[in-house]
Amino acid sequence: MPWKCTLASRVFARSSGDLRERRPRKGGVLGRSALLVALALLVGGWASSPARPTLAGSGLSVRLPSGWHGVAAPGQLQAADFPLGRRALASPELARVGRGHVHLIVWDYGRSVPYLAGNFTPAPLPLALGRRDLSGGPLEGFPWRDRYAVRSVAVGGELLEVIADLGPKPASASSLAKVNQVLATLHVQPPRIVRAHNGRLGNDGVTLRLLPGWSGRIEIPVDPSTGQLVVRADHGGIHLVLLQLAGGEGAHADLPIALATKNVFHHRGLVIARRVFSTAGRSFDLSVELPSLTALREANRLLRTLTATPRPWTFRSCDLTLRLPGTWRAAVNPRSGCYPIITLYGPRLRVTLTELHPTEPAHGSVFVRSGRRFEVEVRPGAARQTANAVLASLQAKRR
Repeated sequence: MPWKCTLASRVFARSSGDLRERRPRKGGVLGRSALLVALALLVGGWASSPARPTLAGSGLSVRLPSGWHGVAAPGQLQAADFPLGRRALASPELARVGRGHVHLIVWDYGRSVPYLAGNFTPAPLPLALGRRDLSGGPLEGFPWRDRYAVRSVAVGGELLEVIADLGPKPASASSLAKVNQVLATLHVQPPRIVRAHNGRLGNDGVTLRLLPGWSGRIEIPVDPSTGQLVVRADHGGIHLVLLQLAGGEGAHADLPIALATKNVFHHRGLVIARRVFSTAGRSFDLSVELPSLTALREANRLLRTLTATPRPWTFRSCDLTLRLPGTWRAAVNPRSGCYPIITLYGPRLRVTLTELHPTEPAHGSVFVRSGRRFEVEVRPGAARQTANAVLASLQAKRR
């Protein structure tokens, strides 16, 4: 899914190193685009027919004309006037478009955030693709012989990427009209809105107290794979967005969280501060549009009121998983060949879990999962019973 991956790399780009303290990404060291692919493969696709003219999934839907087929999964819809195989969910470029046929793809990147807003043009429904949307060249990963139309839009705050493969060049004059016949029926289900109560925004254990002069709301997206909740708060020219991620992103940080000048960058004439972090078993993408650098102090005053109730979470790395309490955090050094050293930090304890290479000698307590050896060190030793209860959740894929 190269086109989507390219866009997603802009969404979740962040620095990384061999040793990084973090919440894990679902499905391994992956970004949002890979999460959507994994979910798509889990739920599978389904083919439409004249008896099922509506293609729907995770808040998006279109109506299909007779003879059209479609597949749907979290974060995407695909429709074509030829049969679409299940493989198209993970790799839409594999759906070869014959002359005179068309293939429509709608990616859903979730709710609008300040650092992406400039890349998506606000647009009302119904949508249509025009000649101005025709791509000047091939899309990465897609057949070079085909002609494409691409449009990035924000519909009611939902960020959508619309791609139409119009078949081999030169595309038929009727190709855009065929695509627009379906695109005109696109429906985007809005999020559920949670308003402030007694000056507080709160949902699912995440709360923010609105200071005088601030307004805000919480959005609950229809598709949880694009975000579990979005906290929005505004004051003057300050626009703060806190997105709780479905996967795992960012280094651990204790609350209260604060933004520093090193988190500030300029994007399309805007001053934006951004920080991706994890805490209390949750992952957050925090971004703030600022009228000036001096407004950073006011944003941090509001952020000091942010609280999050700890909840259990799943650590994933090197084809293994661990279920951890919300009060625990983890750091990982994947080492050569992804034989990781994982350091777990709980209240008043530290657990070091080292996967041994096949010829690597053990120097302490060792246990085996799926033929893989793990050496364990617990400090202090009196906390071993607590550590063992957590380590019992370790699942590893056989090498």
